[in-house]
Amino acid sequence: MIEKTIAVASFDVYPNSTIKPSALQHYMQQLAREDCDQMGYTYKVMRDINMVFVMTKLGISVEKPVSAYDVLTVKTYQNRVSGITWEREFEFYRNGEEIIHATTQWVVVKYDTRQIVRPRDFPFGINSLEKECNHIPLPRNIDCTGCTEAGQRVVRLSDLDENDHLNNCVYSDISMDIIPYNRKEDFVKEVVIIFRQEARIDETLNLSLCEKEGGFAISAYNSTADKPCFEAKITLGKISG
Repeated sequence: MIEKTIAVASFDVYPNSTIKPSALQHYMQQLAREDCDQMGYTYKVMRDINMVFVMTKLGISVEKPVSAYDVLTVKTYQNRVSGITWEREFEFYRNGEEIIHATTQWVVVKYDTRQIVRPRDFPFGINSLEKECNHIPLPRNIDCTGCTEAGQRVVRLSDLDENDHLNNCVYSDISMDIIPYNRKEDFVKEVVIIFRQEARIDETLNLSLCEKEGGFAISAYNSTADKPCFEAKITLGKISG
């Protein structure tokens, strides 16, 4: 487990000063890396043996809105391994109260071929806490039936990370850009993303959108590679409510 204090910056929020889900993901991504670093498997060490962690599912639940300049204490830990899936939890505290929880699922793959590496073949051991927490059950898929076209998004250089693909934090930005978000009244209450296939530079994502069960379902199909890219569901809350 690792813990870090973060001050929310003005560029991490929307015009109504509520935090962007992509900002939460940036914090999570960095803290997860630092936790792996302290366990001995840094990104460089893993790349040297042709391995990387790739996120497959994400769930975020926000109990209370977070604003610019709030100070958050963030904790993360590798909690359990099931089959090929590594499950990592994140806890966000403000003034001692957990106000955000996130559950993520990952797999280890070979960097060059993207072939899955089973946990038993992971050379650094498995350090799982198996801790009771506000775990978010993550679905197999998100129902996007009935969704209609909502534009396209081309993957650009600024979207990429060290793995040379669309960084996982950008997926929520792409989703937020097409939903009807009220910049004065709304905050992002829940996010679920199912990462299907990675996207690379200059590839085009065809986006679809519809309302589902109190939220918005988004799907992205990579028309360049002719394969699904991701599905997401975003639920909004009212700041005053």
